[in-house]
Amino acid sequence: MERVDTTNQQTQAAGTKGPDTYSRLRAMILSGVFRSGQRLSERELAAQLSVSRTPVREALRQLVQEGTVVYQPRRGYRIASISQEQARHLFIVREALEGLAARLACQQGDPGCLAGMQASIERGRAAAREGHLAGLIAANQQFHTCLAESSANPYLISAFARLQVHIALMMSRSLATPRRPEETLREHQAIVDAVRARDAGSAEQLIREHIRKALQGYLRHLGDETG
Repeated sequence: MERVDTTNQQTQAAGTKGPDTYSRLRAMILSGVFRSGQRLSERELAAQLSVSRTPVREALRQLVQEGTVVYQPRRGYRIASISQEQARHLFIVREALEGLAARLACQQGDPGCLAGMQASIERGRAAAREGHLAGLIAANQQFHTCLAESSANPYLISAFARLQVHIALMMSRSLATPRRPEETLREHQAIVDAVRARDAGSAEQLIREHIRKALQGYLRHLGDETG
């Protein structure tokens, strides 16, 4: 399994408890450290996180219940893969949630959330210039999280958080499509401009179109892999 830099995460003692290990592993999945379908080794994860195998095993079991990790007898654990059908179902819900978030964001007009979304775009531009896919994924997630939070609706924010880890499994593919990173950043900027102008109709339409394009990119990339 590919070695990853977890220097900042290795400050915990070897006896780190399961819930914390779960949070750290989940954060690694969200940041694109692992590829969809990648095999996970309890021993290697324990070494990377400086914990024993017991909390790693507990964390993996939680991730299996969440649906982001799959366990197969005699084959072990691996990162879940999102099929075309699953992706379509997921993005129907995502489009509805984020479309509503954009409309509510225009009503709220929170300058802090707007600043967070703009900062994510600048972060994404820097990552794109450097060809840093993990940085692009992190910036993308920051943007969509800020948009959800700008709704000021706790139920919407909670629902989006539950979807986010599944969306993260798809980002490395959708953002790897040629020209998609640049298109994504332009689309993000247009959404921010609409929210800043409090143009709810345009903001909702732009985010819905953006999400549809992301789905198309993922399906195209998945088709290339399986075709």
